[in-house]
Amino acid sequence: MKKLNQDSALYKAGLLGILCAVCGLLLSVANAITAPVIAENALATIKASLEEIYPGATFNDVTEKYIAQDETGLIDGIYEAEGKGYIFTLHGIGYNSNGFTFMVGFDNDGAISGYTALEQQETSGIGARAFEQEYSDQIKSLTSSDPIPLLSGATLTSTAVQKGIDAAKAIFNDLQGISYDPNAQAATPEPAKPQPLANEDYSATGVTVEEVSNDGKTAVYHCTAKGFEGTNEADVTVDLESGTIVSIAVTAFNDTPGVGDTATTDAELARYSGKGLNDMIDSTTGASMTSRSLRAMAANALSLATGTELTPGAGDAAASGSGIGSEDFSDREAGCIVYTNLDETAFVYDCKATGYQGVNKAYVTVDTTTGTVKSIEVTEFNDTPGVGDTATTAQELARYEGATLESSVDATAGASMTSASIRAMAAAALNMAAGK
Repeated sequence: MKKLNQDSALYKAGLLGILCAVCGLLLSVANAITAPVIAENALATIKASLEEIYPGATFNDVTEKYIAQDETGLIDGIYEAEGKGYIFTLHGIGYNSNGFTFMVGFDNDGAISGYTALEQQETSGIGARAFEQEYSDQIKSLTSSDPIPLLSGATLTSTAVQKGIDAAKAIFNDLQGISYDPNAQAATPEPAKPQPLANEDYSATGVTVEEVSNDGKTAVYHCTAKGFEGTNEADVTVDLESGTIVSIAVTAFNDTPGVGDTATTDAELARYSGKGLNDMIDSTTGASMTSRSLRAMAANALSLATGTELTPGAGDAAASGSGIGSEDFSDREAGCIVYTNLDETAFVYDCKATGYQGVNKAYVTVDTTTGTVKSIEVTEFNDTPGVGDTATTAQELARYEGATLESSVDATAGASMTSASIRAMAAAALNMAAGK
């Protein structure tokens, strides 16, 4: 047998091949030993978070097994809780450009078992509301077949959350064989009722005010406030005698061109003229964040000019706990007529009041001896189906039983305008029973 020359190319190629094979074998062995350890360590880093949804469960990281099915790129991890369900970790970008991460869990039967932020820096009072209890409870009341609702006032962040959960639903429902309509849309929540300038919460805008001139009759204040993308600036001129705005001139606009600037047109700014702290100014459609920055500057300039302290939330009588008898229902146009008397002490009033889209009607039964509501029966509902009618369920209406004019009844979450119409009818019936 001919001996190979150790200096030949053939010999060197053969030796290199043997070395590569040995190295490959050693790497395979090392990977077989270390891969489970690495996977276990990776799982351990997130296990504490996973156990917030399924305490004490045994978890398996099945990300590599199913991640290829994600067409959105929003899913970061997929974990099976043995015998219980699945948890998805996700990311999104909302109001804060740094983005956020969160997780959502599904029981094996499709019920959403958990929803919570892992890391988020969304603005307090705006995007951060998408991770607070009220919205979290709303998400956890749904299933993998239900559309995810948006959150009024936190549309950007809740839209990102919606897209992430939809991505998780697509994989989970496929795994469990659950049929659903991926294009279904949740009902749009009723917009929050406008507040007087003095009562709106401007804490998220970082508003500043500086007096730049004052001739004893009018004063000019240079103001700044955060809008959607950046900080806007304006000069607010105030009539000191009447405590009202003379004019607003925007001096720096740092929001989205073609969107936020629709709130800065001459026609929109003219709406502030003659307005004081007790007046309400609606947002410009499609430019809510820029509008809020303008209201923040207007309110704080008026506050400084008049020496009046702003009182966030005080304009919402229902939230502040004042009785329905002292709540202002002038915009509800409520009224009642006597429908029938059940006996000498119980009268039924046929009432109506304006809600969000139309006029709602109800029978309100009042115990005239105690001045309390016995029951409310909604006879005609003309607000948004699937939204406003959450305030008309038997459980919600039962909260009025025993209510007097001094009682406070909180609005139903997401149905503030319909709730206001029902409170207005209850107050009108109680007043009528009392001879007022």
